[in-house]
Amino acid sequence: MGVVSWGGGPGGRRRTGPCIRRVGARASAIGAIDERMRRLVSALALAAAVLLLAAPAQAVTKKTARFVASFEGFYSCVYADPAGHATIGYGHLIHYGPPTKKDRRKWGCLTKARALRLLRRDLAATEREVFARIEGAKVTPSMVTALTSFAFNLGAGALDRQKHRGSGRFTNISRNVRLGRYRRAGKQMLLYDGVIINGKRRELKGLQIRRRKEYRLMVRDIDKAKSCVAACPGTDGADDSGNGGNGGGTGGGLPVG
Repeated sequence: MGVVSWGGGPGGRRRTGPCIRRVGARASAIGAIDERMRRLVSALALAAAVLLLAAPAQAVTKKTARFVASFEGFYSCVYADPAGHATIGYGHLIHYGPPTKKDRRKWGCLTKARALRLLRRDLAATEREVFARIEGAKVTPSMVTALTSFAFNLGAGALDRQKHRGSGRFTNISRNVRLGRYRRAGKQMLLYDGVIINGKRRELKGLQIRRRKEYRLMVRDIDKAKSCVAACPGTDGADDSGNGGNGGGTGGGLPVG
């Protein structure tokens, strides 16, 4: 049996012997478990933080894909878009100019699942171009969907300062977004409801519907965007996926007007 000794200073007590060694071993084991738990909690917290940061962009991409797909329409095989460029799937631009036999041999026909994966890859590249132009702006996922759809349809350069061919007015959508002028940016997007073919401007019903839906996405979360301290994570992305017919998208291949 262990020896119990009393001491360790005024009012202090100290136990020695086998009993206290067993208690000490148990305390060490508990300490080791606590340390492992702390590490596990830290790792889980870090993983959760990463997921929270990544989730908004992933959610936007999915909803943006559905929104854009509803306008692009699905063509399983190679076709010529309204501007005459070789395209496939949900508006994936193969190259400028009409389709060729080589295009048809190379691409064959796509399933909807494969075409949607291709669209999401295209949209990811378009989104990067959009964010590069609106760096520092406070935008909601709905706004990102609208801007990405617009840029995918007309090319990201349409967000820059340029002269609108139809009205002769200058637009600078990206600058208006950076300055928080979301409604003005949306109204400028509405102007681009036609294409230039052989030097002539031609309005397309599908583009007019698409522009109006993009405009609604741009303006519906203005108050949320203005109240954000920095970015606006957690805001619901676009869920307006009404089909307005083929919006004439080419992944940036249409001359704007």
